[in-house]
Amino acid sequence: MPPRKSAKIQVTDTCQTKHAHGLGVNEEKIQKILAKAEKPLSAYDVVSALSKLLKRNVAPMTVYRALQHLCAHGIVSRIESSNTYVLCRHPQEDHHCLFFICRNCGTATEAPDQSIRNTLKKEAQKFGFDINRQVLEVIGLCKDCAE
Repeated sequence: MPPRKSAKIQVTDTCQTKHAHGLGVNEEKIQKILAKAEKPLSAYDVVSALSKLLKRNVAPMTVYRALQHLCAHGIVSRIESSNTYVLCRHPQEDHHCLFFICRNCGTATEAPDQSIRNTLKKEAQKFGFDINRQVLEVIGLCKDCAE
């Protein structure tokens, strides 16, 4: 199956795991906001969207806590280079993600790849290094922007 753009996820796949992780109302709404987004969103983008959805101001700390919880459970991924968030494409799988990020339009495509993970693990072992977390982001042009 080819990787999908960050905005093209079916929320129902991710929501099936919500009760197992004890997700609250804000987390569920944030999942839906990220699922509808055309590109990765900053925490302040999420604050704005959630405030609009709830028709009241939402404190940034509320969103940060919810995003942290969603990330901890593998439901949301943080794109380190831009400090933005996307819904994880494979929340039921234990994996490290590779993101292809368009420098022009900002879209991010998640491509979980075990072969890269295995290569990095082998290289780390050569140096006696224990990997806690892998962040791999590739910046370039997406197909639409390259045309």
